[in-house]
Amino acid sequence: MVLARDLSIGVVIPAMLPAGEVIAYARLVEACGLDSVWLGDHFYFDLYGDLLAQGTPLADTMRGVYYRGQEIFTMLAAVAIATERVELGTLVACTGYRNPALLADMAETIDDLSGGRLILGLGAGNMASEHHIHGFPFDRRVGRFEEALQIIQPMLRGEAVTFAGEFYRTEAAEVGLKGPRPGGPPIMIGVLGGGPRMQRLVAQRADMWSAWVAFGDSDAVAYGPVRAAMDAACERHGRDPATLGRNVTVDIALPGHDTLAPTARPLTGSSAEIAAGLAAYAGHGVRHLSVVLTPNTAEALEALARAREQLRG
Repeated sequence: MVLARDLSIGVVIPAMLPAGEVIAYARLVEACGLDSVWLGDHFYFDLYGDLLAQGTPLADTMRGVYYRGQEIFTMLAAVAIATERVELGTLVACTGYRNPALLADMAETIDDLSGGRLILGLGAGNMASEHHIHGFPFDRRVGRFEEALQIIQPMLRGEAVTFAGEFYRTEAAEVGLKGPRPGGPPIMIGVLGGGPRMQRLVAQRADMWSAWVAFGDSDAVAYGPVRAAMDAACERHGRDPATLGRNVTVDIALPGHDTLAPTARPLTGSSAEIAAGLAAYAGHGVRHLSVVLTPNTAEALEALARAREQLRG
C-alpha cells in the first residue's frame, strides 16, 4: 500500500535546454525539496510529425519543429555530480541506440557517480524519424528490446553474460566495476501502447513499470484501466502485481498556461488541488510520479513543491 505522503514527486527536465541550464534546473528541483529529476533519451527528431504519428497532435505552430536535445547518459553524469539527493531517472533510454552491454556499463557508472540514485528506465524506442536520421534500425523493435534486456539485466545483477541472439552477441560480458548497489540500479520499463509483448517483458523483467499519461488525461481515474491491464498481464505471467514498482508521468499546468499538446488534460489549479490530483495515484499503488510541468519556471517548481509539502502533511 502506498500512502500519499510517501509519493516520490519529480520533474521531467524541459526538452531542448543547453547543458548548463539542465544542470541549473536539476539543482533547483533539488533545492525546492522535490524528489527526482528525469531526462528523455532523444537527440534530434521531427517533433510534430512523430508525435502526430503516435496520435498526439501538437499546435500547428509546432509543424516543422525538430527536437534538439542532449545525449542522456552524458548529461546524467553531469547532473549526478551537480546534485546530492534527488533520484535520477531515464525516461526512458532506448536500447536500440546503444550496444546493450555498453549500456549496462554506462548505467552502472552513473549509479556509482550518483551514489546509488539512478532509476534505469528502458524502452524499445518510438520516434521513427530519429531512428532513420541516425541510422538506427526501426523494424522489429520489441524483438531487439527483448534481446537487449537479456544482456542488460543480468549484467547489472553481477553476472557474466554469454548471449547469442538474432541481433546481439556477448561472450562472458560483465560490468567493469560495480557501483554502490550489488544488484545494480532498478530497471524500469516504459510502455506507451501497452501491447501484450511489452506487457510480458514488464512482468518478467522489470523492477518498475513506467506509464506515460502526459499529453492525454492526467487524472488518476483515467489511469485505472491502464493499471488494471498491467496487473492482469502480471497475473498471466505468474507475477504478483504488488511486486511491480509503479511510475506515472503526468502533466501539471499552472492556471492560465497551455501544455504542449492541445489534447492534454493536465492537473491544474491551486497547490491543494494539484496535491489532491497527485494523491489519487497513491490509491493505484503508484510510488513515483514524474511531472511534465508548464511553464518551466522557478515559480512553477515552487508551486509543485508546495503541493508536495501538502502531501507530506
